[in-house]
Amino acid sequence: MYVQTWVPWVLCLDRPPPTTQFTATPARRVRSRFTMNETHDLHVLHGDDGNGPTVTLAEYRELVARLAKFAHAYYVLDAPLVTDDAYDRLYRSVEAVEARNPAWVVPDSPTRRVGGPPLAGFRKARHPAPLLSLANVFDSDGLVAFDRRIGVAGPDPEIPRYTVEPKLDGLTLALLYADGRLVRAATRGDGEIGEEVTPQATTIRTIPLTLSMGVNGGQGVPRFLMIRGEVTLPLDAFARLNEARDAAGEANYQNPRNAAAGSVRQLDPRITASRALRFTAYTATVLTLDEGGGALPLDQLAFEADAADLVASDPIDQDVVTRVFDRLRPLGVASGPFATHWEALLAMRDWGFRTNPHNRQCVGLEEAVAVLADLQELRATWDEETDGLVVKVNDLATQERLGSVAKDPRWAVAYKVAVSEVVVTRLLDIAVQIGRTGAVTPLAVLEPVRLGGVTVSSATLHNDDQVRALDLRIGDWVRVQRAGGVIPAILGVDLDGSRRDGQETEWAFPTACPACDGPIARDGDEAVARCTNASCPAQRSARVRHFAGRSAVDIAGLGGNWIDRLIASGLITSAADLYHLTLPDLLAIDGQGMGEILARKLCDAIDRTRRQTSLARFLFGLGIRHVGSETAELVAPLVGSLDALCDRLRTDRDDFLGSLGAQMLETKGVGPVVAQSVNDALSNPAMLELLERFSAGGMSPVPPAQSPKTAEDGPLSGKTFVLTGAMSEPRESIAALVVAAGGKVSDSVSGATSFVVAGEKPGSSKIKGAAKHSVTVINEEALRSML
Repeated sequence: MYVQTWVPWVLCLDRPPPTTQFTATPARRVRSRFTMNETHDLHVLHGDDGNGPTVTLAEYRELVARLAKFAHAYYVLDAPLVTDDAYDRLYRSVEAVEARNPAWVVPDSPTRRVGGPPLAGFRKARHPAPLLSLANVFDSDGLVAFDRRIGVAGPDPEIPRYTVEPKLDGLTLALLYADGRLVRAATRGDGEIGEEVTPQATTIRTIPLTLSMGVNGGQGVPRFLMIRGEVTLPLDAFARLNEARDAAGEANYQNPRNAAAGSVRQLDPRITASRALRFTAYTATVLTLDEGGGALPLDQLAFEADAADLVASDPIDQDVVTRVFDRLRPLGVASGPFATHWEALLAMRDWGFRTNPHNRQCVGLEEAVAVLADLQELRATWDEETDGLVVKVNDLATQERLGSVAKDPRWAVAYKVAVSEVVVTRLLDIAVQIGRTGAVTPLAVLEPVRLGGVTVSSATLHNDDQVRALDLRIGDWVRVQRAGGVIPAILGVDLDGSRRDGQETEWAFPTACPACDGPIARDGDEAVARCTNASCPAQRSARVRHFAGRSAVDIAGLGGNWIDRLIASGLITSAADLYHLTLPDLLAIDGQGMGEILARKLCDAIDRTRRQTSLARFLFGLGIRHVGSETAELVAPLVGSLDALCDRLRTDRDDFLGSLGAQMLETKGVGPVVAQSVNDALSNPAMLELLERFSAGGMSPVPPAQSPKTAEDGPLSGKTFVLTGAMSEPRESIAALVVAAGGKVSDSVSGATSFVVAGEKPGSSKIKGAAKHSVTVINEEALRSML
């Protein structure tokens, strides 16, 4: 009888695998080099002289297959077949045979999971199918609305309507397989393009290097396949990792999610291999050749040659992977091997993947609600972190029919149970932050406290109204919760202020900007106060950060610290100045300049954005008030190009702005508030100076290919919405859903407003405006039910 909780050396953080003096010297021939008895113990037979036996190529491959089987049983099934000592002996034997016969080594040998040499950097990888995010619901009302939107979910009422699965909190990976062989692993990235991390992924024991070709009568492996799943770090492994980092004098990871992501995004795969990461598969996408109207014979031959190369080559050429998978698209459900998502989950388990043992099928909504309640109680006992549960339509044909909106599938939602954990800590101070538009936002400075697995030391207070409504005073004991399980929020003063001892002090909203001493003003219909000094250094820094951020132009390597130093050194006063920086400028920054390698990388990163940035991203990066990323996509076709914009502003500004304003008002999704804001920004002579400096620095954004399209007959056509308060996702994403459904989004309430959508802590001015104009106020779920 063997203990089931053994930990082989491969899980240790601080020591390499044991060495051995195994030799392949001549020995008496025997029928089998190893046997299995009833207790599954492994015996490697030795020759008469006590040395290791001579091993043939066929026997080596059998050894590898046995070793892979034992590893799968331990890492994936959590049901070890052999003792750790037996596993280690077989591992060392295989390792020694491969050392003496390197030409024999097969790509899926478990010994190849220890990681290779460090990489120079990560390359980008486009996914053959988008990796969508999930919309959130927070209560049973949200689930009812979701169920109502689904309608009929499948032709067979006997098939369970939904699946419920834990939403693991880790790093999403997309794995590509060709003829059952792992050829690429990539992070999710923006859903379309991620980072290739194949060398790192191959060190994760629960990621099969080759797939089982269907066992126990299961589904065979499709020729081309994408598997989506989550990399997590189990809680006990997370604790061991931080203990090791403590001992080494290194900073701890804040939570298992960050540790998992940081472990995979290591340029040195050996570091990834040293950590007990776990991959759990949850989506299988079968891919097929997209012939685009019929491939030419020579194209087909080239494709087949590349596909054959993927299976035969070692190492795998990622350029070949790109050529092959760029030709593929998801196979339609009617032609695919699965009728339901549950069948796909069973197939993935059959192929060798770990799937979550807590996955459930549910006949209908009532059972799904009950299962969600049951699993919610169990979450605290699981050995990996989750941030909710996922409800999916089970019937794949229904999934295909429902499709997606923006970046969310219509057939699945994340059920985010409100976090019950509330902690009490001391309010040390209330600071203020200055945003790129001059918005002055109070920030609660808290005595650090652990909450939901992370250390919380601050929380946003949104505006002066909230501070007054909560009656907060410096020195108060306050109750803190992570709103939606993510954002720290102050619920109020603990025990209604009964703990106050008279030492607390009231906080007054500043009348002058703390960054520039400029005046602060508040519009009558807004809860937000703003610094009105356009030259405010805090605004300048925030504007450059916004422009260089991932959602805008995305200048890799340009962090906030370097932006502040560039401003302090006088090298930049705006984002346009970035395009006039030189290598000597960066090397000579006041204090301590950049190293030459980093400086060259930053120069290259800036240069890449000159002609690879879309006009929409550029316009969004300008930080024009009320112009989010989705709105910029609508405005860009009306502008045309940066050169055209500069020319029109220079030669006939008034006529141009009048025409542009009229076009924006005719564009669904661009309301009068946005149109006025764009007009105000472009009519400012300083904006033309800024745009011309961009142009002089070689910035040439890519013009849009065509005018934006909107849903003329969508369910929200003719309706105007105003969004306020914190919602389940950024308001820009919610606005995109409204526009895609034919509606308009406005930033102010008027008689033309159809609905005000109120999230958590809505702005008082919007609610008052709704009452004034007799506009109906609804919540986010009511909005989603209209889509």
